[in-house]
Amino acid sequence: MRSRLRFWLVVFLFTVSFVLIPSGRLLSQQPAGKPSPTESIDQLTAPIALYPDALIFQIMPASTNVDKVKSFAAWLGKNANLKGSELQDAAQKAGFDTSYVALAPFPQVVQMMAQKPEWTKALGQAFTADKNAIFDSVQRMRAQAQASGNLKSTPQQKVETQTTSNGQQVIVIQPANPEVIYVPTYNPQTVYVAAPPPPPSGAAVAGVGALAFTTGVIIGAHNNSYYHAYDDYWDDREDYYKERQENYQENASQRQENYQENASQRQSNAQANQDQRQSNAQANQAQRQSNAQANQDQRQSNAQANQSQRVSTGGSAQAQGATSQSQRQTAAATSSRTSGQTASQRSGMNSSSLSGYQSGSTTRAESSRGNSSLSSSRSGGRGGDRSGGGGRRNR
Repeated sequence: MRSRLRFWLVVFLFTVSFVLIPSGRLLSQQPAGKPSPTESIDQLTAPIALYPDALIFQIMPASTNVDKVKSFAAWLGKNANLKGSELQDAAQKAGFDTSYVALAPFPQVVQMMAQKPEWTKALGQAFTADKNAIFDSVQRMRAQAQASGNLKSTPQQKVETQTTSNGQQVIVIQPANPEVIYVPTYNPQTVYVAAPPPPPSGAAVAGVGALAFTTGVIIGAHNNSYYHAYDDYWDDREDYYKERQENYQENASQRQENYQENASQRQSNAQANQDQRQSNAQANQAQRQSNAQANQDQRQSNAQANQSQRVSTGGSAQAQGATSQSQRQTAAATSSRTSGQTASQRSGMNSSSLSGYQSGSTTRAESSRGNSSLSSSRSGGRGGDRSGGGGRRNR
């Protein structure tokens, strides 16, 4: 009964630490305004900075894929009957990466990451962007917890300050028993700033106070290949810096060589371009002169052809003018003769008409006299007749 009570108390503390506290932010340390980049990273690492080094080195790469974290958490729920090496072997066969296989014996850690996807995603992005910044932040948070009296060696863990080969001091957290790993639970709002009150008398939970621990997970020799100590990282990072410095110098030499080669190439290209431009200019000048001469010859030929055409056209015009003049003179003479004949005809007609008119008048006069004589003769006859008649009647 006491063991079950202890277990549920630890679970409660763990839930308070990672579910009820938003994104692991240190609210008591939150300054007014936007936090600096260093403070932002510290807020991300605060919920896990006091974990054993072996777990931190698995949580960081696993956080870079939130969807895979959720999938792995669901897979663990379906395989809750598996434990230890059997569980890790099954996770490996299921195709999960090494970091997830190493976290398989710690389902509470995986569930915490799956239930806080925004925090997990931000942590993974920061780790991908700058691993050194993340591990420097872990060191700062451990130093604060140690200064406040909340980080120290316990029966569950061993806390040591070690000096790396490059002379840098780091705080490492390792299991007190190399084959058993305990996961601490703590409140990130207070563990880095103030010492906790003394635990109640007769507390049954291991480490109740600033840090509490879940049930230890046995990691046998078979599984130790998944974990390595935190101080190894600092030695590796020193080698990384040396390698980076060597690479930088090598790259600098290469860049200088490339620069000189490019400068020489640019000079050669500039000279070649200058020669090409000069050659093109000369060719264009010769072409322009040739075109100008050809145009001049063509204009001169056209001018001569036009002059000949004008001369020919002028002669033709003069001939046409003379012909027109002759035609006009002939037409004038013809018109004059025609006018004379017409006048003569008109004169003849007038004389004939006059003669006819006169002859007609004479004829009409003579006819008038004849008619008058006829009338007189007719009148005398009728008178004699009438006189004779009267005489005859008188007889």
